[in-house]
Amino acid sequence: MKRSYDIIASGEGISGLFACVLLTSKGLTCLWVDNSPNSPNAELLADTPLLITETFSRGLLEPILSKVDKRLMKFIEPEHGLVLQLMDSSEAIIREPGITDSARSRVKKSNETYLSLIKKSSTKPQRYLRQLGSRAVTHESWEDIIGSALSSPEAGRLAQLKAHVSTYGMCAIKCGKIKTALSAYLKGNGSDSIRHPNAVLVVNGEEVLGMQLEEAVYKGLCYLTEDPPEQRPYHGFYFYGQCRARLGVFPKGVGDLVLVSPPDDLKYPILVKVDRNPYAPKITIQTRVNLEPGLTSFTEIISWASGMITKRLSRLMPFLSVPLQAFEVVNPMGNDMIRPWFRFSEDVKPPSLFHWRRYITPIERIYACDRDKYACLGNEGDFFWGICIANAILKEMGRSDLITI
Repeated sequence: MKRSYDIIASGEGISGLFACVLLTSKGLTCLWVDNSPNSPNAELLADTPLLITETFSRGLLEPILSKVDKRLMKFIEPEHGLVLQLMDSSEAIIREPGITDSARSRVKKSNETYLSLIKKSSTKPQRYLRQLGSRAVTHESWEDIIGSALSSPEAGRLAQLKAHVSTYGMCAIKCGKIKTALSAYLKGNGSDSIRHPNAVLVVNGEEVLGMQLEEAVYKGLCYLTEDPPEQRPYHGFYFYGQCRARLGVFPKGVGDLVLVSPPDDLKYPILVKVDRNPYAPKITIQTRVNLEPGLTSFTEIISWASGMITKRLSRLMPFLSVPLQAFEVVNPMGNDMIRPWFRFSEDVKPPSLFHWRRYITPIERIYACDRDKYACLGNEGDFFWGICIANAILKEMGRSDLITI
């Protein structure tokens, strides 16, 4: 492995890794350091589904990856055509969003607006950032429910757009598949990808000294990190858990993706993804959990949230009561704090006066893969922000061959 690169990035998510792939395709040398911990139950399992909308997948992600390498999407094997169902808490029945005739035209227009906004914002992120302060006029209850699950309720119009787009279908990409595919591309095209839980970005004031791995310090022209030096306070964490469930336990009518309204003590809806693999069927549960001031430790909060979620699902989906007894939760903690990729903030908005470059680079030569920057887009925000960062670096280098569709 070399000691110097054009770009050095580290983190647990997809954003920095995806940016490295895009920059490698432009001839730059990159080092991606996956700093996911090695301890049991501390990282996302390889088959954890990352949920994105079909609109984003087919309209942006797949065309970009095909430009990089046509074999990538074939290896990733995304699961298309997932229909989002809603669990009615009062009647405990499953239904699809009840879109009225008056809402259909708005939904269609929102789909076009959302895709256009994301495409334009990939080279000019200020377009996306300006939307964070806009308000939406909610006409249907399902808009709020889906928007708060797939986006951030504080995102206003963006959350509503995301809710509308989701009705065109959802797509699931397994976390391990996408990481393996992108890492393999780096290794086969002049860049490097390694796993190192203790990678440290060394900064002295405003000067970046390099990425430290054990005793060696690796130098880069630019650095990407999920934990920028000027980290803002956060309000909670992304919650992931899994359990095995026999296919026979699912009653007729239950699809592959069910959105369950939260219990009174939780704020965000619970997403239940059913994996009907005949050899290893299971369900994955995802939501967000606020930090409760009355609880004394993160461990207590995780235990409390896990109990509330399993209790809620067991009541509304009694056929899952037995499988949920073996429910395993991903531990998002590290060094007695929530790890950067798992954090979320409820006041995600740009300052009233800002320059988009400073929003991406809090310190010269450091680019922030901070999830708060794109939390309003859910999992597809990882890919979107990776494109934005890659384009910001290319612009900084005076390149005109930006990542576009």
